[in-house]
Amino acid sequence: MTHDLAVLYSFCLYVLYVLLPLIPAILIFRLFPETKVTVSGPLQNLTVNATGAFAAYVVTVALGFFLVKNVETQINATGHYAVEGEIVDLGNNQYVNSEQFYSRYITAAVDAQGKLLSRNYYFVILLDHPVQKPETVWLQYWELNSSAGTGSPPIPKTVQMALSPTNAPQRYRLRILNNQPVVEELGQ
Repeated sequence: MTHDLAVLYSFCLYVLYVLLPLIPAILIFRLFPETKVTVSGPLQNLTVNATGAFAAYVVTVALGFFLVKNVETQINATGHYAVEGEIVDLGNNQYVNSEQFYSRYITAAVDAQGKLLSRNYYFVILLDHPVQKPETVWLQYWELNSSAGTGSPPIPKTVQMALSPTNAPQRYRLRILNNQPVVEELGQ
């Protein structure tokens, strides 16, 4: 939807680029029909020599060129590129979250008594550019040691996760190494 709005914006900008300069040209033609307005000189490799209202139109269009020359770049910047992935085997007391992605709980492993052993989280990150080299996403990680729900909430640790330049859903596992959480990419 956003991409469609950018295309509509560029179309309107081009229409204004062509039609808006007609206003001063028509005003000059109506108000001063006998006045000689001239434009002459080189424009790139083209020699321009115009008189009257058309000269005003040429000048206004030439100045408006700087407004529309980057429209394609603006349209490309409004694209959304989704990176999908999964964080697997989170322990029953481990939690992750990030302001950079949308996530949802998808599967759980339970033991014979129905106690939760591990969970998997599916995530989607929307970027405004394709991932062409590894990029870092920051996660908040915390562990809950009890389920009492009293006291202050645990302070999350900041953990980095490196996105790979691939379209396939990416898989990660969170491990604790030397009492620090580490997010590792798993093979496809």
